[in-house]
Amino acid sequence: MIMKRQQFESTKGRPMYASRITATGPGCHDDASPSPPGEHVTATFCFVDIAGYTALTDTHGEHAAADLVDTFTRVVRTAVVPHGRVHELTGDNAFLVFPDPRRAIDAIAQLYRAVADLPDFPALRTGLHHGSALVRSSRYFGSTINLAARTAAQAAGGEILCTASVAGWLANDPDPAFTLAPVGRVKLKNLPRNVELHSVLLADVPHQRVVDPVCQMMVDTASAAAHRLFEGRHFWFCSTGCAARFAAAPADFL
Repeated sequence: MIMKRQQFESTKGRPMYASRITATGPGCHDDASPSPPGEHVTATFCFVDIAGYTALTDTHGEHAAADLVDTFTRVVRTAVVPHGRVHELTGDNAFLVFPDPRRAIDAIAQLYRAVADLPDFPALRTGLHHGSALVRSSRYFGSTINLAARTAAQAAGGEILCTASVAGWLANDPDPAFTLAPVGRVKLKNLPRNVELHSVLLADVPHQRVVDPVCQMMVDTASAAAHRLFEGRHFWFCSTGCAARFAAAPADFL
């Protein structure tokens, strides 16, 4: 399958990134043909996972975890298919590919809206990067994929982080339904250089839920007891007591 800029697929959300394409969406089909050696595709790569999934499994058991993953799979496919492609869903992790950052944010906003309306559903965390990746035998390779995954791993529960390549594109949006907040240059695991990251704050998600970094409780950003901005990142708290503990020693909770 020869892959061009507007014909793209995606791969698994954990390094290493070399798995068969199992995309869904317009123009997708189940049997993936090998791509020619050296074929490149430029796209917006996105990783989404469930914050606190391991803790939830330990606390509530495997049946609750399986039910959660089933719901996650359903809402991801519903949100993404109109805008991009789902390459692979593995447990609590989704690897998504979009033709450009705006369509990626449209899908993520729809996903976060859907999750906000689900009772007792944990927060999601998302990372995005736009760039070129090598496609060989229907698999993706390269630092672009790794950077997108590491950006997602840096995000807190409920947070959407993106690289400068995505933020630069989104900054030119004439009618944004979001705001961008610079995080600064961040050291990401196994990457040699610090990476400039930005936080995407969705304007049309009325109940965007995040994790209180102190007590790990789920907090609705619209009704949180307190909010703090630390090193360019936004944090919400279930109580003023948690906010005070965070303010006294932020490094203890990050």
